[in-house]
Amino acid sequence: MSSSADFIRSVLEYSGATEKNKDLSEEPIHRCGPLMMGASFFVSLIVRCLKWTIRCHYSGFTEYRKKLERKEPVLIAFWHNQGLFMPFVYYGRWGKIRIIVSRSRDGALISSLLWWFGILSVRGSSSKGGSKALRELLKLGKDGCTSLVFTPDGPKGPIYEVKEGVAFLAGRTDKPLYLLSVAYTRFKECSSWDRFRIPSPFGKAYFACSPPLRFEPATKGGALEIQRLTIEKCLNRLNEIATALAESQITLRESEHLLSPAIFISL
Repeated sequence: MSSSADFIRSVLEYSGATEKNKDLSEEPIHRCGPLMMGASFFVSLIVRCLKWTIRCHYSGFTEYRKKLERKEPVLIAFWHNQGLFMPFVYYGRWGKIRIIVSRSRDGALISSLLWWFGILSVRGSSSKGGSKALRELLKLGKDGCTSLVFTPDGPKGPIYEVKEGVAFLAGRTDKPLYLLSVAYTRFKECSSWDRFRIPSPFGKAYFACSPPLRFEPATKGGALEIQRLTIEKCLNRLNEIATALAESQITLRESEHLLSPAIFISL
């Protein structure tokens, strides 16, 4: 294989995650089959080994870490193309974690891969507030012990566009919403709709975390749209800060200042 991205993709295809004549979207994790579970375990090892070669830096994570160390449930959101290393920031040792994953065949593989990080999935779309998956997430979000994770521009884009379902949930639970972003000094950009990014070995990764965001309940109309646009704007702003760190345009100390609640919200 010419690149790690091509190699990982070939493992997924060989495992049957993209097999056209078998729909796995409704099957629970234990029924994914030994081949898929074996392939996802192999990919999880590759990701862990790759992570071991990357020098990671973190900015804005103080309050976020305190929440997770106390196992207080939160809402977490990041762009779809930045998901490869995110399980290391929110994985299962911090308590109960649920992430929404699409009902596609590739989604079945992603669910089994996340399982190796101690993260369970809720299968469905994040685009409609009334969907079965969002209703289940809303129920979990109100149980007082489960953190919820979203990729708000998934599962099919458009890239960097927040779906209204995330804004709907953010206002319907009493949990703070933390936005995450990561930028790499060297990476491979895939040709997928989200331009998924895979860091090159022995580079650096810069993770950025927003201050906690809270929203009032909104179900439709202008209020929900304002909340959706606010989350989108904040995610893009956070991405700019992480990218500036990776490109050595700002220092970690300067980024901490930009990520303070008073400054970040006013940017």
